[in-house]
Amino acid sequence: MKLKYLTVILFSLTSSLVVANESTSKYEPKSIADNEFFKDTKIVLSTKNYWKYLKEEAENPKTVHNAWGHGVAVSYQSGYLADFISLNADFYRAFRLAASDHFASRGVLYNKGNKAKSSNAGGYTKIGQRYVKLKAKLADVNLNGNIGWHTMKNFGVISNTTRLSPTTYQGYSATLNYGEVALKGAYITHSISRDSPDKKQFKSRDGKHTIDYIATGDISLKNKFYSVEYAIGESKDYLRRQIFLGSIKPIDKLTIGTQLYFTKSLDNYKKMALSKRYFDKHANHYAADVKWQDDKWGAKIGIAYTDAKKGQGQLGYYHRHMSSHSRGTFMSMTQAGEDYLRHGERALSTIIDYKLYPDLTLGLTANYGEFKFRHTTVRSSEFNLFTKWIPTNNSLKGLTLWGMVGPGWSYKHKNRTPILRNGKSQTAQFLGAEFIAEYRFNLL
Repeated sequence: MKLKYLTVILFSLTSSLVVANESTSKYEPKSIADNEFFKDTKIVLSTKNYWKYLKEEAENPKTVHNAWGHGVAVSYQSGYLADFISLNADFYRAFRLAASDHFASRGVLYNKGNKAKSSNAGGYTKIGQRYVKLKAKLADVNLNGNIGWHTMKNFGVISNTTRLSPTTYQGYSATLNYGEVALKGAYITHSISRDSPDKKQFKSRDGKHTIDYIATGDISLKNKFYSVEYAIGESKDYLRRQIFLGSIKPIDKLTIGTQLYFTKSLDNYKKMALSKRYFDKHANHYAADVKWQDDKWGAKIGIAYTDAKKGQGQLGYYHRHMSSHSRGTFMSMTQAGEDYLRHGERALSTIIDYKLYPDLTLGLTANYGEFKFRHTTVRSSEFNLFTKWIPTNNSLKGLTLWGMVGPGWSYKHKNRTPILRNGKSQTAQFLGAEFIAEYRFNLL
């Protein structure tokens, strides 16, 4: 059965459950003031200051990618009418504070021109989310659905990211829960990026093929001892992906996990020029990790390997996204852009955090990867220090401060393929930094 029909089936189940509920319950009219649609309405105001910086020399002598912006968001969520349907809308406004050339790679500010020149950096205004929520329940079965523009976090093979606003998708999605089992399905046709007000249709990487839809679904079984999940999805005639996730908790403080990603190229992907493709026929990523979480400190270490062959002496990659203008689900520890996802690359990652005070966390992350290219070993690594402050004082409730900075070492390349000199790769250094200040509070 095609994935695009999965959510249709789930929504049909919603209607059936609603009819069943209405036939077994008594209707008691309420005044407008007591109606949950108005009584349970919530309006949340949030502001976010976001600065993201990268100085690197991988393709040029030295390039700075710098973007700094401030955003305001108003989120509206009604209560449920007849315990079945609610309305939701999110308004976003972003302001430019500062930007360098190449700012667009940071995903913070809107690029108003064809090139990522500093003069093209700007803010934006949009209603990024506007959707109808549905819910129904019969016995132990719960079903929830969304219709319209909404975010989707790790939903099948689709996900979103957030800067001053989140990536949102147009379409519909549904989740059915029965005890420890959850079944999800989604069908989406357009997106609005995290740094733009523009509605975009999904495209191939070379821009020559329009992708009519992305359909995805997953099934999971989770409890306090273990979790397993299988997801499958397809961007029509472009890519097909399967994901297997699993974890176990032998004891409360210890979690052992694994993530397996398998991507297959379809007809419109194969039609692109090799230079536009990230891989030839298949791209797979295998990862495993171990996490220890105590009251004050936690540590997580992970290993990963990527298989993404590409011909004609070019270096292949596992690409996380299902198309241009979409974001792909990816929960391996190797999440540093396209780093640590190259063909044949073995990667080691770690993150350690310590709660210095109840509201202040300090930590560090480190990544190392190496792969063979034309009989030489190519290496990359990075190290970051971070801090997170979430005040416990009621007067500052809703405030979050986050900061991270650290150096890294990579290699000189052209179109992602290493440049060798005398058979050896050339080292390229970089420095990255990020700062976020966010404040959220309820207006209603």
